[in-house]
Amino acid sequence: MKLSRLLYAGRAALRTEKGRQIAGRLTDTAADTARRASPRHRARIDKAQHSARKYLGRG
Repeated sequence: MKLSRLLYAGRAALRTEKGRQIAGRLTDTAADTARRASPRHRARIDKAQHSARKYLGRG
């Protein structure tokens, strides 16, 4: 599958409520994992998570 088709599918998924919910859960999980792996960078991780949640309309 071409990268452009993957990007199109991802963008299409973010247009739906269910897609945004799943992306939000994945964002939270990734941030939690990153915090455990690198506690020193907690502030940067929190900032990135906040930006992602804002983009998704959840925060």
